[in-house]
Amino acid sequence: MRHAVGIFQEISLRRRVVIAIGLLTVLTVVLGLYGLAVIAETHHRLHKSVTEARSIASTIDTARLAEVHFKMQVQEWKNILLRGQNKDLFDKHTKAFAAEERKVQEYLHALSEMVAELGWDVPRLADAAATHETLGQRYRVALQQHPRLDSQTAALIDQNVRGMDRGLTDEIDAIVGTIRTLADKRLKETETIAQTKMDAYRALSFFIFFLIAAGILFSLYNAWSITRELSGDRSGKTPDPGGIS
Repeated sequence: MRHAVGIFQEISLRRRVVIAIGLLTVLTVVLGLYGLAVIAETHHRLHKSVTEARSIASTIDTARLAEVHFKMQVQEWKNILLRGQNKDLFDKHTKAFAAEERKVQEYLHALSEMVAELGWDVPRLADAAATHETLGQRYRVALQQHPRLDSQTAALIDQNVRGMDRGLTDEIDAIVGTIRTLADKRLKETETIAQTKMDAYRALSFFIFFLIAAGILFSLYNAWSITRELSGDRSGKTPDPGGIS
C-alpha cells in the first residue's frame, strides 16, 4: 500500500489534477447515463405494464359481457314463449332476442381478437362462437314450425329446445374462468419480472455508488496530497522532482 502511495506521489501535480478531474468526469458521465437508462427502461416498462393491464381488464370485461348478454338472450327467448301470444309483445321480445344475440356475437368475436393479441390460448372460444350462431338458428327454426303461438305450441316449442342453451352457458362460463386464470398468471409474471429488474437495478446501483465513493475518496486524497506538496513548496522546502511540470 505504501509502495502504491509512493508511486502515486511521484506523479506530477498536473497529471494528478488531470487524473482527478478525468475520474470525476467519467463517474459523472457513467452515473448520468445509468440514470437515463433506468428512467428510459422504467418508463418503457411502466407504459407496457399499463397498456397490458388495460388490455387484460378489457378482455375480462368483454368475456363477462358475452356471458351476461347470452343469459339475457336466453331470457328473451323465454319471454317470447311466455308472452308471445300477444303480437306486440312477440315483436318486442323477438327484436330484443335478436339484439342480444348480435351483442353476444360481437363480444365473442372481439374477445377472440383480444385473446390473440395477448397471445393466450383459449381453444373453446372459436367453438363457442360457432355454437352460439347455430343455437340462434335452431331457436328460429323451432319458432317457425309453429307460426301461431299459443300456450300449447309454446309448451311444445319449449319441450323441443329445453336445455339447448345449457351446454353453451357452461362453455362461456368456462371461457370466462380460463381468461381470469390466464390474467392472474400474466399479472404474476409481470410482477416477477418487475421484481427481478428491481433487484438487478439495486445491485448495479450499489456498484455505481461504490465507484462514486471510491472516486470521491481518491479525489480527496489527491487534493490533500497536492495541497500538502504546495504547502511544502511555499514553506521553502526543496521541490519534489514529481512536482508541477
